[in-house]
Amino acid sequence: KTFEANNLQEAIRKIKKELGEEAVILSTRKIKKGSFFSFFKREVIEVTAAVEHKQESKKNNFASLVESQTTDTPKQDLEKKILELENLLKSATKNPLQDIVESIKNDLDNLKSSLSYMAKKEGEVDIYNLPFSVQKYFNLMNEKGINKKYSFKISKAIYDNLYAEKLKDENYTIKYLTVLLSQFFKPADFNEQIVVLTGPTGVGKTTTIAKLAAIEKLKNKKKVSIITTDTYRIGAVDQLLTYSKIMEIPMHVCITKNDLQKAVNEFSGYDKIFIDTVGRSQKDIKRLEESFSLFKDQEGMHFSLVLALNTKEEDCMEIYEKFSKLRIDSLLLTKLDETNTPGTMLNFAVKTKKPISYISFGQDVPDDIAKADPLSISSFIIKNTIKEEENERSS
Repeated sequence: KTFEANNLQEAIRKIKKELGEEAVILSTRKIKKGSFFSFFKREVIEVTAAVEHKQESKKNNFASLVESQTTDTPKQDLEKKILELENLLKSATKNPLQDIVESIKNDLDNLKSSLSYMAKKEGEVDIYNLPFSVQKYFNLMNEKGINKKYSFKISKAIYDNLYAEKLKDENYTIKYLTVLLSQFFKPADFNEQIVVLTGPTGVGKTTTIAKLAAIEKLKNKKKVSIITTDTYRIGAVDQLLTYSKIMEIPMHVCITKNDLQKAVNEFSGYDKIFIDTVGRSQKDIKRLEESFSLFKDQEGMHFSLVLALNTKEEDCMEIYEKFSKLRIDSLLLTKLDETNTPGTMLNFAVKTKKPISYISFGQDVPDDIAKADPLSISSFIIKNTIKEEENERSS
């Protein structure tokens, strides 16, 4: 149906009143209004909208499973409720939810123009082409730093797979959104004996090495050693030496490739060998290649790229591209406590197709680090309900 109004907000009110909350805007245009003989004509906006009548039989199977698990659940902490769904997720890999995720992964960067999507200009989407009932979830994901195109497609997936009455249940929809986001993350384990942390300067590699070594020795009771090739910064060597003495972990400082091989051979009987590397700018290609040459032809090593979440996303992607010459097995994300946009973790996971091993959120050794469980990451990204966030903004 076509509506005329003085502005878009007035048109939306008319659409809501006549077609309801589930209406979708198909097109908008400005027209001149007045009689043929009028000298002056006023400009109004013409909006075409539609509403789809869904069939109950098309309801997503995963949504039904979630409903059966949560219908009578009393209100409690969001993260606890999310963890209750972990077993459900393990048995849902062939569920239609997985099809949704795969579809999103395949065409997120190649969205076509359609009734529910209109590009205003490159890199932007028109929120008014989303159903009213999911616009606030698009806004939430966008505020958390999730790419707008990803947020748009995920919002549309929520709308397509939940009943209208469930969309009105904010806690339920937030839970569903969190579970959906968790599907984009792959967990990474350091199964290899030797773990190498690489990345640019200032991302926290040295402190992270100390945290990982402390976890393996003090909590997992493993025999651990440390090697550093970062002789460029004296402070980094001193820092690691201090940590190694406190934790009684042997450490070697290596300058050449031959030194590195000798140290690896000496620690061959250890459960874990952590190697710290010198930080290099992604733009300093010559020095990057010098650093990479130490690990040429080395076998049995796990290379984890350390990225700081308080760094601009485009800079992180440039870092990933330049450091990929070393072969990246996983991402390790630091400084989570220094960013307001944790959703960039999802952007990295989609764009790099790499698992995330750990997330770090402070300087305390070894406490401020955690394994990057998919549900934990998505729960952290969307840890507050919409109402809580609205209350924070209003205050």
